[in-house]
Amino acid sequence: MSDIILTVDNFSLNIKNRAVLQNVTFNVERGDYLAIGGIPGSGKSSLIKSMLGLITTGIEGEIAYHNIGKDEVSYIPQNVMQTKEEFPGTAREIVAIGMISRNRGKIMGESDWEKVDELLKDMGLFEVRDKKINKLNTLQQLKVNMAKHMITDPKLLYIDNPSSTLDVKSKINFYETVKRMCDNRQLTVIFITHNIKEISKFANKLLFLRKREKNFYFGDCADFIKEKESKVK
Repeated sequence: MSDIILTVDNFSLNIKNRAVLQNVTFNVERGDYLAIGGIPGSGKSSLIKSMLGLITTGIEGEIAYHNIGKDEVSYIPQNVMQTKEEFPGTAREIVAIGMISRNRGKIMGESDWEKVDELLKDMGLFEVRDKKINKLNTLQQLKVNMAKHMITDPKLLYIDNPSSTLDVKSKINFYETVKRMCDNRQLTVIFITHNIKEISKFANKLLFLRKREKNFYFGDCADFIKEKESKVK
């Protein structure tokens, strides 16, 4: 069975009679950590919203999922940290909300709580599990939000540049955490970021959208950085 779970073939997108993306082609395999980069306005968020079915008009080309169900795809939108958590609970309780949602309101059992705690350990949050969400720092809050998505066991997780409010050290920590989830939990991630050089140490693939040229790079993330740096020299 093929490891490819998503293919995008000759994808073009027009919004209000303006060409946002033209003939973009790439694929995503199980376990990939795909970074999507490009200057503001290059169509990064529009692309993943199209892949999620949130944009349905002005589209040409094909987007196809393989061997993955709709309930196995999750999405952390842009600027998620600007949205205040409505439920002022602890980190552990916030993650449990995702579990309750998946279980359609079924009361949490002992095995469910064990699963929550195991995930919190994997994400480096176990020591703060009983702290209120609003008492955590920005990085911890972001990880809790990710854990709330992870507890539903997605096979593919979209992350749309939620790290813009973090300092460099915290960004690296978050990129590394995502990499660990890919390696340890067989997760596939598509991550929009403005920090290609920083994320290149962790992401294995890069889709870089060139706004002016209306073309793109798709391939090894580290190779792209090396090529770019060699041109500067």
